[in-house]
Amino acid sequence: MIIGFFLTYQIYSFGFSFFALDSLIFFGVAIIGILYWIWTLFKDIKLYKSTNKKRFLVVPIVGFIFIGLILGIGWKNYSTLNKPTLVRVYYDGDYNGTSIDFKTDGTYIFDNHSIGFSDYTYGKYQINGQRITLDKKEIDNVIKSNLLEIKMKEINGTDNSENYMFQIRENGIEIERATEFRVVVDNRK
Repeated sequence: MIIGFFLTYQIYSFGFSFFALDSLIFFGVAIIGILYWIWTLFKDIKLYKSTNKKRFLVVPIVGFIFIGLILGIGWKNYSTLNKPTLVRVYYDGDYNGTSIDFKTDGTYIFDNHSIGFSDYTYGKYQINGQRITLDKKEIDNVIKSNLLEIKMKEINGTDNSENYMFQIRENGIEIERATEFRVVVDNRK
């Protein structure tokens, strides 16, 4: 049961943060747990058949419950992270970075990551033309305003320009030295 609780907690935690080493530990413990559960399953079913005592069915049933719970939470995490994207923006900070994935259902996933680690924040947004309004005024010391605007930005003095998302004040003026995000996916019509 300890292994079941550990794996359930870990798969739940993967919905809010991800560390590469944690996933290796998770899969290692999951393999050990499944092998132990299969061994216990066969042993307890054999004892149940010979004694007809229902207490030998408890561990197999609890194992099925944990497996169902872990698969259900894993499926929920997967479906939340893989909903259709309306707009995705990204800031590349070399060893770290930040992305915001605005989903078509009015939710967003803010992913602040560095080498091997991601930290997710979820929320809701509203979009009106080029302006996006978030449900939070500050996120992870990166977002300083709940108002964002997508505009064209000239790239390094060249004739090339790309869509960028800027943090703005209520009056529409960009916030100085606030993180700017390059638009990497834009499915707006």
